[in-house]
Amino acid sequence: MTDDLSGNGIIIISGTEIGTVFYWLSVSEEVGPVVAEGSISGSEEIMLSISMAADVHIQLEDGPTFRVLCEGGTIGTRWIKTLPKSET
Repeated sequence: MTDDLSGNGIIIISGTEIGTVFYWLSVSEEVGPVVAEGSISGSEEIMLSISMAADVHIQLEDGPTFRVLCEGGTIGTRWIKTLPKSET
């Protein structure tokens, strides 16, 4: 059984908030650095910024902040993995 998280999150690139996205994530059941994986969606401008940036974080709605690894996607949506803030 997996735990799913969804809501609006704030995208932070290099310490600067750049906008809000909708996230849908499944908490990872495997031991390792990945906390959750799933998708985010928002404006293509924000999605392109995420794809090109090296230091991306997402602050979950009423929750913690995680580092984001972009795994690809299509217009307006990106597949991501989240890691603890200190992981690269």
